[in-house]
Amino acid sequence: MIWGVNSKKGPSPAVNAANTLTARWCNLMGAEDYALSGAGLWPLLALLASAADDPAGAELAAALDRPTDAAQQEALEIIDLLRGGKSTTAALGIWTRKGVPLEQGWAASLPENVVGTLTDQAALDRWADEQTAGLIDTFPLKLTDATLLVLASALAARVRWRTPFDGCPRDRGAMWPDDPGPADQQSLSRTTSDLSIAAVLDDAVTRVVVEGDGDVDVHLLLGDDQPPAEILGVGLRELSGQAQIRPAADTGDRGGPGLTVERLKSSDPEDILDLSLPSFEIKTEHNLLDNSELFGLGLLTDTTTSHLPRLSPIPLAISAGAQEVLARFFAEGFEAAAVTAFSLEVGCAFPDPRYEVTYARVVFDRPFGFLAVHRPSRLAVVAGWVKSPFQPD
Repeated sequence: MIWGVNSKKGPSPAVNAANTLTARWCNLMGAEDYALSGAGLWPLLALLASAADDPAGAELAAALDRPTDAAQQEALEIIDLLRGGKSTTAALGIWTRKGVPLEQGWAASLPENVVGTLTDQAALDRWADEQTAGLIDTFPLKLTDATLLVLASALAARVRWRTPFDGCPRDRGAMWPDDPGPADQQSLSRTTSDLSIAAVLDDAVTRVVVEGDGDVDVHLLLGDDQPPAEILGVGLRELSGQAQIRPAADTGDRGGPGLTVERLKSSDPEDILDLSLPSFEIKTEHNLLDNSELFGLGLLTDTTTSHLPRLSPIPLAISAGAQEVLARFFAEGFEAAAVTAFSLEVGCAFPDPRYEVTYARVVFDRPFGFLAVHRPSRLAVVAGWVKSPFQPD
């Protein structure tokens, strides 16, 4: 029996942390269909951590599995990684109502065209549609009059298989007459001579890597009777080199879950790997605040306080969080997308008026002059008079 581990250079700390969040999130999911994207959520949590005070930052650091001092940089690392991929795209968006400023020091480190003005629901829907190339055409959160700031990420992946599958209509009716499944679901199959794409991980999970034509592959994971999160967890651990790998060719008669290996007489010297599975399309909507403890959002969702002093001078708290995910596996390829968002409202009452101040107001309601002054020398660079706005039409 030959065992090994992934000897390639491991992922960056930020990628490892995002994968860890994905595994923890899977632990809270059940055994029904679902799709989720820790890669879409992790950068938003990291951006919030970079703007949080110490108590909220400590909560977020535990959820992120990373210190907060590098959080903004690592959030942008994940977005840039996907945005620069051959088969992936990613975007970050921050929108504020007019009159809601961002702290300049925090906002200055963001890429161009990330910050915009919050206008209406239709604009957010268009953003989701454009950034996912139509895979998700509506924004996962609904704006309210109280929404002052929205923070969102969008990612998408599209690949075509290097070796396409053969597909035929899948007849579930004979086996499950009460649940025939989607009318367009297919049974997919293909044959290859490359046995290296199949392996058994930790002697418990069979993994088959379906290679895309760009830089995205799909890892198919099959266990026996383990919980889904445990099976996914093994696959996620392998990504960081923490799982043992036994190639399918070395499993002998033992094989693995769903995997049988035998020696056959053949007129062709090449090995044979037959792979079959159903096509699938999964759409999932997540209320992120249902798992606020896992995501380190306990203090940030307390609307009686505010813990984001480096985000805006206006006290803000998270009022809603959502993610919409689509994953589609078919004969020719794979498509997936996720849009993740948080909305923020006033996080605490403004301070009570304790002082009496002088209020002054100036209205330029008739022609006026102006000087453009060089501040150090007091030189009037340009002078002028403004009358036309006050002339009758």
